[in-house]
Amino acid sequence: MLKARAFPKESMAWALIGLMVVVTTVVYAPGLAGGFIYDDSTFIVGNDAVHVVSTDLSDWAAAAFSFPGGAHQGRWLGMLTFAANHYFNGLDPHAFKLTNLAIHLLNGVLAFLALRALFAWYRDCRGASVDRNFDGAMAAAAIAGLWLVLPINLTGVLYVSQRLEALSTTFVLLGLWLYLRARAIHWRSNGGSWRLWLSLAACTGVGVLVKESAILLPLYAACTEWSLAGTRNADGKPSRTIWILYGAVLALPTLIGLIWLGSWVFGPEAYAHSFDTPQRLLTEARVLVGYIGWTFAPSLDALTLYHDDIEVSRSLFDPLTTLASVACLGALLSIAIWQRKRRPLFSIGVMWFFCGHLLTATIIPLLLAFEHRNYFPSLGLLLAGASVVSLEGGLRRSVPRIFAFVLIGSFYAFTTWMRAQEWSDPVRLVTSEASKRPESPLAQYEMAATLIKAGATQGPTAVEQGLRILDEKRHLNGAGMSYEQALITLTSDAGAPVDPDWYASILKKLRAGPPSSQDTRALQYLNECFANGKCKVDRSFLDEAYAAAMSYPRPSALLYYVHSQYAAFLKNDYVQAEQDLRKSVAMSPFDPGAREALVTILIRSGKRSEAEAVAEQMRSINHFGVLDDAIRDAERQLQKAK
Repeated sequence: MLKARAFPKESMAWALIGLMVVVTTVVYAPGLAGGFIYDDSTFIVGNDAVHVVSTDLSDWAAAAFSFPGGAHQGRWLGMLTFAANHYFNGLDPHAFKLTNLAIHLLNGVLAFLALRALFAWYRDCRGASVDRNFDGAMAAAAIAGLWLVLPINLTGVLYVSQRLEALSTTFVLLGLWLYLRARAIHWRSNGGSWRLWLSLAACTGVGVLVKESAILLPLYAACTEWSLAGTRNADGKPSRTIWILYGAVLALPTLIGLIWLGSWVFGPEAYAHSFDTPQRLLTEARVLVGYIGWTFAPSLDALTLYHDDIEVSRSLFDPLTTLASVACLGALLSIAIWQRKRRPLFSIGVMWFFCGHLLTATIIPLLLAFEHRNYFPSLGLLLAGASVVSLEGGLRRSVPRIFAFVLIGSFYAFTTWMRAQEWSDPVRLVTSEASKRPESPLAQYEMAATLIKAGATQGPTAVEQGLRILDEKRHLNGAGMSYEQALITLTSDAGAPVDPDWYASILKKLRAGPPSSQDTRALQYLNECFANGKCKVDRSFLDEAYAAAMSYPRPSALLYYVHSQYAAFLKNDYVQAEQDLRKSVAMSPFDPGAREALVTILIRSGKRSEAEAVAEQMRSINHFGVLDDAIRDAERQLQKAK
């Protein structure tokens, strides 16, 4: 009889999650027609290495190692999925987005399985104190279903390059599900410890090959362990297996991770920004509070791709919302710790949210806010919210619970569908983003760039409008020199007169702070403009620009490379170019471009034996044929030099 009653409930839970998968597919369908955006141009469109068209191992290896993040990020498995998309469908954004949607739907099912296993173990641990009407399977299906249509998760699906976030979360959710099932068995019988090790070690290991955020899986499991069982088993005794497990998969990796961060986060390979670490930490308090609001009460005006217009917190009182945000987050975390034994599900959800932002909201100098960073943490917020509303208090009867789910789910699904409509067309998207974020340098630049590209079909009016936006918005707080560089190069290409103030503005920005990677690329485009003779101004401008750019401590490998081009091809200073390239190679040893350029400069300097030595070094580190093309080019140059 018991099995007969349990089976329909389980079937209803699967029917609900199946229904939400269908609803999610319908909700996201309009956005599949959109195009590539922002980082997609760097990761995919402009990344020749992922444009794989053959089955050669060297091509696929090159794709795996092609993430443009330097030495401190791998993401090999994620880059391989982009290459697979290109191999089968070319640069068709619909295919890339459809793959992302499939990953998201899979994640929804895995979230359901993980939450169901969590609630089953919760019932075992809590025993008679659990409400007799508590249906773990239906609760898991409801929370996972809401998470599938949650508006803040849209960029994790339709923003193609954020497949890395979604796919790494696939292994996090898989690992949690397997761990919670194994832990429930171990809690009752103290057996099957190998399953605990396998679930965390294997899923974390594979997940970090997609994106480093999967390294947080053991921490999510530890939060669950601490809140539900406190490292004890059903007999009340501490589990030696659990202590050893977390010592190996949490304490040791944490130490290694801190060493890894210390190797680059404050060095030349860090990302240049206009804020320091204390200011970033203060600002992130306000950002996290914003994430909570955007998750539970999303609005079309608040949810956008770009949030680079967020004001930096200079102190606890500048702006005043900083202190309020710090107090709010402190209170939330304190309540979660205080309620750990009474409301463990609430505690788990809150800690999942905080732990999910350890990499992106602390000392790593990334941009301040992106919605896709909440892809897994938003599941924690929904769990905490469900605890308060229904699971560990609040609504007890089935009818109010169903009504609340339908109402909230409909609101989330409709809002996500409206956002998907915005993402259905590139011009519509950038227009929407620019109108929502008039003070966002990224949104305004993307709007201008899209209009200029559209000029090929829409005529000169669109180009003129794009140039006008660039000129009007180049003074925005945080706007890099890409604005002025685009104005200079496009105007020069057209043979029109260039405003001298654009050059002066570039010098002003370079003297105000170290150049970002985008600024460095802008310098590279200016090199080309001067080299081909289209930029008519005196080259002393570039002398001043590079003097400012290179004056800051620890220039990046990319800046050394771009400066070498300026030295070699605009000043004929091969000695300086060689020095720059050797520094670039030392900082980024697997960058084929820098080594190939070094061979060129050495040959031009008459140092053929040294050029051959560089080529030999390339052969020695040519794992899986990643550097085959660069080596062939170097060998052709050497053969020609003979």
